[in-house]
Amino acid sequence: MDYTQEMNVALELAGKAGVIQMAAQQHALDVERKEDDSPVTAVDRACEDLILNGLRETFPEDGFLGEETGARDGTSGRRWIVDPIDGTRPFIRGIPTYACLIGLEADGEQVVGVICLPALRETYYASLGAGAFLNDQPIRVSDTCELNRATGSALGAVERRNEPVGETLQATMSEWDYSYGFMDSYSYGCVAAGRLDLCVNILDQPWDRAAAACIVSEAGGTYSDIAGNRTIYSDSIIFSNSLLHDAILSRLQNPL
Repeated sequence: MDYTQEMNVALELAGKAGVIQMAAQQHALDVERKEDDSPVTAVDRACEDLILNGLRETFPEDGFLGEETGARDGTSGRRWIVDPIDGTRPFIRGIPTYACLIGLEADGEQVVGVICLPALRETYYASLGAGAFLNDQPIRVSDTCELNRATGSALGAVERRNEPVGETLQATMSEWDYSYGFMDSYSYGCVAAGRLDLCVNILDQPWDRAAAACIVSEAGGTYSDIAGNRTIYSDSIIFSNSLLHDAILSRLQNPL
């Protein structure tokens, strides 16, 4: 299956959303709180509306799942999964790791992914069978094969520190050579580009993961939840360079 058209549309829409986000950084932002107490701005909603309208115009039969507007059914067996601003907190504070995420799922498989980081001037993207790229240059995961030599990133060890999964993640991070703090979807892009060897997240949602699932896979890496299931719909996600995946799964499934 050729996803060239879908990729080009996703890249165009993510780029347009990035322009809106960069322009908004020049002004004070009105911040609201959602039911889960996470922040949202008018820019989040404007970007999701732009993306949704653009996708519906070109692919009217496709479904849609967006962080701000929820799910809309389609008839094609495909669904676009979108986070208009992944990292709204960094966006509000002017930290440049926020991103626009657009992914396409077809028959349960992640087949297109775009991570556009406008403030960093980096766009990671991939489509099924066509490889992964950063700003038009092919990217590949790292070749690190030992956990004690790994550079990783994780989210949830603090927030879920009183749960077994949080305790295990924190202990596992101490065994890596170096642990970065979580940098939103930029962490996932770094795994795909070989800058990080792995990333573990026990907090995020499908719209945070869909684009990265395609990109990391096409860069030679892999993903799963802690139980080893290849899904973006669990309560955990691990992205790795493939070489470390069995080791990190074993460590998280069998705490010392």
